[in-house]
Amino acid sequence: MLTPRAPYPADHGAALRNLYLLKSLSQHHEVSLLTFGNPGDVGVTRVLQEYAHRVDVVPFPTRPRWRRLAALGTSRQPDLALRLWSPALIARLREMLEQSSFDLIQIEGLEMFGAWAGARSGRRGIGPIVVLDEHNAEYNLQHTAWQTSLHARAWLPALYSFVQARRLRRYEQRACQAAHGVVLVSKADEISLRALYPRLRACVVPNGVDTAHYVAGDRQTDGATILFIGKMDYRPNVDAINWFCSQIWPAVRSAVPRARLLVVGRDLRPEHQLLARVPGVELVGAVPDERPWFDRSDLLVVPMRMGSGVRLKVLQAMAMGVPIVSTSLGMSGVDAENGTHYLLADSPSDFARQIVAALGNPALRSSLARAARKLVCERYDWQVIVPRLEIFYEELSGVRGIR
Repeated sequence: MLTPRAPYPADHGAALRNLYLLKSLSQHHEVSLLTFGNPGDVGVTRVLQEYAHRVDVVPFPTRPRWRRLAALGTSRQPDLALRLWSPALIARLREMLEQSSFDLIQIEGLEMFGAWAGARSGRRGIGPIVVLDEHNAEYNLQHTAWQTSLHARAWLPALYSFVQARRLRRYEQRACQAAHGVVLVSKADEISLRALYPRLRACVVPNGVDTAHYVAGDRQTDGATILFIGKMDYRPNVDAINWFCSQIWPAVRSAVPRARLLVVGRDLRPEHQLLARVPGVELVGAVPDERPWFDRSDLLVVPMRMGSGVRLKVLQAMAMGVPIVSTSLGMSGVDAENGTHYLLADSPSDFARQIVAALGNPALRSSLARAARKLVCERYDWQVIVPRLEIFYEELSGVRGIR
């Protein structure tokens, strides 16, 4: 497994997916892990060695801001492809390929594809099966970001996303062609990538949740507490919370004056402190365990307007029995029904109306919570999901060849 950062501590979506895949796959396979991180953090390495036969950690590459800005104007490569370019990691990967005969290489995220491409350059013969695990359809993520920014007349972000979507379209197409198989987290992402490469060998392995870990505890709610969870240096999350606080929250507070919004997420920046000035908004920041915050919340809001993939916070809330109000995009990839498992709202007025209605109806919140918990236990527990990936491995064993 090649991962863009050590999957422990699993404090955001990609790390959670990578950690649970590593845990589950290690039950039936001998897994080696090559990742970016702090090589001196023996505590992290010790935890990962419980699941990985071999753990190699390479320091994150340094990329000055001026070099990134220069590349935006001079390189035809997408920013994502250059973000983690590391000769040190490529050299370590070449060394591992020389030392061991791997059956399969799993690349976690498009940003790690360049490392594999660099390590295999010049190598000949039949190599291992190559699986690209696409956490998002990246070109589509930037396409939705371009549309959202354009609509908001945010011209510089719109220009950035327009250029990146075009570059990512070419780069992602090449990556899909180079891999033996591609794993997607949703059917929508599969459709997006098949439009780039119709011969795509694909398998949908959605994000999952450990339903034994994420289970309701001693819930203590007041009928007025709303939760937002998101990594706050991730552009779709920043757009979501800004849109929610400016366009939706005033109407909620007008109808429910005692309503409060808890904003939980790592990587808060100084500019996010402006949110703390909004009446009823509390910036919590990073927390070691999100479960207590679910237990004290009446609703989770997912006001996503850009992005792709399946959001782990949605599955966690469903497992914890916390009702959800979300945009269509926020629930993308989850086979849930509006009114049964969650409440749908795509406009500011509808979002505020659904929140106010849910806060005033405990029976509705209980019904949504029960149905959502049942759905994730049946379809989105990791123990249900990972066998699909292993079946895909078997299917790909017949197409091994030079990549």
